[in-house]
Amino acid sequence: MKLLVVSNLYPPIAFGGYEVECAGVVERLREHHDVRVLTSRPGGAEVPDDPEIWRELDLLTPDERGALRAPRAAVRAVAAARKALEWEPDLVYVWNGSSIPHAALRVIADSEVPLAFRICEHWFGGLFVEDQFLRELLPAERGAARRIWSVGCRLLNRRRSLRLDPTAPLRTAISWNSEAIKRLVETPAFVEPVLERITHSVPRYGDRYAAIVRDPAPEPEILYVGRVTPYKGVWLAIEALAALRSEHGIAARLEVVGPEDAQHGAELRQTAERLGVADLVRWNGQQTPEQVAAALARAHALIVPSVWDEPFPLVTIEGALARVPLVAADVGGIGEGMHDE
Repeated sequence: MKLLVVSNLYPPIAFGGYEVECAGVVERLREHHDVRVLTSRPGGAEVPDDPEIWRELDLLTPDERGALRAPRAAVRAVAAARKALEWEPDLVYVWNGSSIPHAALRVIADSEVPLAFRICEHWFGGLFVEDQFLRELLPAERGAARRIWSVGCRLLNRRRSLRLDPTAPLRTAISWNSEAIKRLVETPAFVEPVLERITHSVPRYGDRYAAIVRDPAPEPEILYVGRVTPYKGVWLAIEALAALRSEHGIAARLEVVGPEDAQHGAELRQTAERLGVADLVRWNGQQTPEQVAAALARAHALIVPSVWDEPFPLVTIEGALARVPLVAADVGGIGEGMHDE
């Protein structure tokens, strides 16, 4: 079969487990099928040239600048989608549609090619209707400037190459990565699921983590692995670290592993300084799977302090495979993965 995979990011450009999992599935599918990937442009990052990975889509920020770029990005995305469809795939498998122009997905949905979605995050609930271009084609109360902008977007949509209807009926298969995300995300009314399954994610490097030899550090060491962004709750881990010292006399260390949002990283360092634990926090940045395995081997505990409805974080499974005691927030689908077997 010829399979077209569409996602917002694709390794080596990746922010989290979603992209890594997508690449793992693509590699496995390629053992038996011809697979191409349509994804975002590198944005200045150097990536190896691969004729089977089409980096044609724009990434849009969720602000006014992203909205201003959206119409032109939609035109380019439509062209990229039509070009990909000329390859005549037997199935289109959509992963993360966040921040890429949904005009590409709408063109694919309007084709006669069978379509499936893999849903690991909340973006699916706003499919098409929250896209920064397609939303302007829908009736809504708008201020004067926004009304003018909306009229311009509708005029653009009259082009023969576009003529997109955001809420046209769509039949698709859906693979949810947890019971939680299926419960938390409302399927848009215009989407008709013809097949739905809940299939939990599997860590890409689980075998490597399961094979580590536990060798806990001489002093208490708490490990955080993941993106350093506000909703991941690293500030909560820092507060807990301070409480361990002030209330229990335990001078534990907090090892933070993962890519940082620069501004939030600076705020977290200020928090650690204010609470008097700056010397107990080490910021390691993004690391290789081998380095993460070494950190898991040393850790006395792994903390997952998320403050949002996390669908199904792979780090909980990775920690369990590495036999590290786990402390995690009971939100979203986190608890769903924390069961024996």
